[in-house]
Amino acid sequence: MKENGPVLGIEGGGTKTRWILLDARGRPLAHGIEGPGNVLQVGRDRLRKMFQRISQNLPRVPVAIGGGFAGARGKAEFETVRSALHSVWPKVKKISVGQDTDSALSAAWGQGDGFLVIAGTGSNVVARIAGKKQSAGGHGHLLGDAGSGYDIAQRALRAVYRERDRSGKPPPLAAGLLAHAGAADLDRLLREVYRPHGKEWFAGFAPVVLRAAARGDRLAQMVVREAAGELAERLAELVARRRVRRPRVALTGGLFESPYYRRQFSQATAEHLPGAQLSLLKTPGEVGAVKLVGASGLNWSHPAQEKFVDVEALPTERANSRSRGLHKKSVSQLVRLFVGEEAENFRALRKAAPEIGRAAGIVSTVLQRGGRLFYVGAGTSGRLGVLDASEMPPTFHADPEEVQAILAGGPEAIFRAQEGAEDDAGAGARAIIERRVAKRDVVVGLTASGRTPFVQGALRQAAKGGAKTVLVTAHSRWKADQGGIRPDAVVRLDVGPELIAGSTRLKAGTVTKVVCNILSSVAMIRLGRVHDNLMVNVVPSNAKLRARATRLVRMLTGVDGGAAALALRKGDGKVMKAVSLLKGAKA
Repeated sequence: MKENGPVLGIEGGGTKTRWILLDARGRPLAHGIEGPGNVLQVGRDRLRKMFQRISQNLPRVPVAIGGGFAGARGKAEFETVRSALHSVWPKVKKISVGQDTDSALSAAWGQGDGFLVIAGTGSNVVARIAGKKQSAGGHGHLLGDAGSGYDIAQRALRAVYRERDRSGKPPPLAAGLLAHAGAADLDRLLREVYRPHGKEWFAGFAPVVLRAAARGDRLAQMVVREAAGELAERLAELVARRRVRRPRVALTGGLFESPYYRRQFSQATAEHLPGAQLSLLKTPGEVGAVKLVGASGLNWSHPAQEKFVDVEALPTERANSRSRGLHKKSVSQLVRLFVGEEAENFRALRKAAPEIGRAAGIVSTVLQRGGRLFYVGAGTSGRLGVLDASEMPPTFHADPEEVQAILAGGPEAIFRAQEGAEDDAGAGARAIIERRVAKRDVVVGLTASGRTPFVQGALRQAAKGGAKTVLVTAHSRWKADQGGIRPDAVVRLDVGPELIAGSTRLKAGTVTKVVCNILSSVAMIRLGRVHDNLMVNVVPSNAKLRARATRLVRMLTGVDGGAAALALRKGDGKVMKAVSLLKGAKA
């Protein structure tokens, strides 16, 4: 590298910003992930705040900074980025800013000539020839992005509905799309599609289509073949425009991680460009951003090292002596073993009862004072928080904002694991900030291991803002201040090792749900939403719940079913209001 000190590279994407600090020999000193870095979407102030967070994680001040940012279309956006960078690193004199395609091109070819094909949520084909950059595509999901995840999803959904309209029956591909969205049928899926999820959610159908195509689904294969073929045409058009006979082409983006998609694209490219040399780009874009400052001699061969996690130290990762030889046992033996193991959960709950009591007291007090309860978690733990929060409105007539859940990776993570989401502490902190969690609120972190970065980041930020914090963990030896957090209450659930080592969806998941049940139910009782031991705040939104509400009115007043149903209708479906109407009539 030409620089004598460390150089910071930043690649700001539409959903994530990745950064890396390299020393003069190209070795990583620090790296990380932040939130969206699209200049047009986030603006100068949010960029500056993001750069401040990055600076706090740097072991040394950089001597130069290179950055490639989505949404940087011209001088105005470049100046916005430079201004934000200068405000955080005023002494850094060498700053080179470009588009995210510039950093990707530099990652692929340094300062040399070459082509780049990007296929992820969106798509683009770019080239740099004799120092001049040109592109074909990249006009966004409404006007282009051929061969992108969004394009594949759109083609697949259109084909599925077209086939149902034609034959009256949905094709096999429909089943995978329904499972991905968690929709019961194609009509409900249509409602989901037209909700404001964002293009990333929509593009999430693409991996489903690719997997189906790889298994031999003919409709999926047709969709992928056509999408990849159109992207290959974009490449061929740009190559023809630039009059390059044997182009070297780097491939990058999530879709190219699929062998099936790579094969389809390669075959389509071979038809249009027999002499093209394709290679999969492995150098990260943030390293390409470093090259933007003139570090053309950088030989990237040192992937950033992940922080080592000592999983053997976690109780949930230990092997269970009672479950040796699971693969050799019969079904009945396995069932008896799983049922018997549940006894550990009762022991864990009894032992943790004082800690659960302290946590329940905090949650109840916060809600009684008009605050909100937030569950925060990743994976199984996070999904359990979503489950408990979603049950509060229909069960206790709670406002949906009163009890909320924050799941690492967002709603998509309910049905599909989101790679790396739980490791992003910054995302946990941002979620707390964007939900405007304040002093009057309480945040309950759910993490079996007690060390999930997303949860720790959320708890740190919540405490910083003055909110009460609670940690629920299956790490029985968890000590205060691990991960830089000191919760107001810690619930340690000593369930012992799982029957399947490390599968915290089993005992750890069960007791975590029980604790969530207790925290929310105790709070609702203290709020007066339970009369005696009756669920009188039930929302009668279906036939079963209407029958339950009618029975509750009958129990509390002694009237017959017809009178109870009539009172419920007059009382807007509210049990206690119906009871008051009936008692008032008797008086």
